[in-house]
Amino acid sequence: MQRDRSTACDLRIRRRTRRHETGGDALMDLRRLHANDVFDASGLVIALGFFDGMHTAHVRLLETAVAVAKERGKTAALYTFSTHVLSHLRREPFFHLTSLSEKAAYAERLGFAKCIVFEVDDALVELEPERFIERFLLGAEDVVIGFDYSFGRFGRGNAELLQHDGRFPVTVVPEIAFYGKKIGSSRIREALAEGALALATRLLGHPYRIEGEVGRGKGRGKILGFPTANVDYDGYFLPRQGVYATRTWIGGKAYASMTNIGDNPTFAGNRITLEVNVFQFRASLYGERIAVEFLAFVRDEAKYDSTAVLIDQMHHDERTVRSIFEKEEW
Repeated sequence: MQRDRSTACDLRIRRRTRRHETGGDALMDLRRLHANDVFDASGLVIALGFFDGMHTAHVRLLETAVAVAKERGKTAALYTFSTHVLSHLRREPFFHLTSLSEKAAYAERLGFAKCIVFEVDDALVELEPERFIERFLLGAEDVVIGFDYSFGRFGRGNAELLQHDGRFPVTVVPEIAFYGKKIGSSRIREALAEGALALATRLLGHPYRIEGEVGRGKGRGKILGFPTANVDYDGYFLPRQGVYATRTWIGGKAYASMTNIGDNPTFAGNRITLEVNVFQFRASLYGERIAVEFLAFVRDEAKYDSTAVLIDQMHHDERTVRSIFEKEEW
């Protein structure tokens, strides 16, 4: 069975939605399953996918699943994976757009009550899609899947196979495009790598964000007159190196900020860091978990002949960033 469903002076920032805050783990029922487990999907409307980025096409699929669940008086469940299958197969690290905890929290706000996370290991990537169906999907009220999503060994599992199985309804969400090209995580990565934040934000449906704990840096920012928070970005995909206008969430409040991604070439650095200068915030952030949203690309990172020249450039960057917040409603 198939169904298709297609202030500016003090830089105050309007609080939008809880989506932007650092909220920790979701409160929904979250379970981790392995390839050899068996799970009863009775009464669940399942959204199946990896959902990296939680972009606009993902949201269309997730909202479809929630609508079906409400229509039938059933429970919406997110089925996702601990990491990208191709990354595991290639034995390469995977740099995500959205952490697992962010996925779960966002899905919960959309109306999901359950989140099932499949641990990606050799056994799971070798699991035939027919076995995946038998162990994890039987009894489902509906399985909502993207038109081109694949799962199981060799990626043989797809919408067509689910429909052919016939033991539960399947809702296929068609392609969602922007200017004639499919909205997808790869396209968003390309935009971020180019510093094309306006495009990335349109595709995501929200600013790209990195959430992490503030660690100890070398203290150069404070010496230069621009104290920074050194954010641990472990696991995240980093946008193009350079200076950005950003919005930083600290303890549920948003602050205008200026962020640099790079290896500090003026000081012969050899490690890429993410350093945030938060305007109108001077308390220590060491050990705090904060979220940084990337709003506009200002310039590429550059090497300067002296510290004095660098300081002059940083003052110019600050004026540019402040003008961005004064002109735009972020």
